Amino acid sequence: MRRYETIFVTQPELSDEDHAELLEKLRSILTSLKGDLVKLEDWGVKKLGYHIRKNSRGRYFLMDYLATPNLVRELERNLRLSDRVLKFQTVKISDQVSPEAAQALKEAAPPEGMIKVTERTSLPEEQEEGGI
Repeated sequence: MRRYETIFVTQPELSDEDHAELLEKLRSILTSLKGDLVKLEDWGVKKLGYHIRKNSRGRYFLMDYLATPNLVRELERNLRLSDRVLKFQTVKISDQVSPEAAQALKEAAPPEGMIKVTERTSLPEEQEEGGI
């Protein structure tokens, strides 16, 4: 199996139920095609660099998983067909992941499988002092 990361952006005004439904669909695709989800991070709503379908903001998600190329094609097909998803991008992290390394990745991931990333409230000290 290979290791992939997919970042996708959804419409910001979607309800939590809509997000849960989309994430459950992606998880079911992974499990049905024998992929392994390492982690799924919710990065929250952020400003987009440019307008996408008249949206200036979007909710970002990072999905780290082990899969075959066929599974990635099916996952991307479903993301492309979903009206909830504004953009997505998949990157191959490594070509071959041994079963031992896959087990270590799963053990290092948080037990609930979904991480809510909180935003930083203050800038680092060098930026506050007029550094960068």
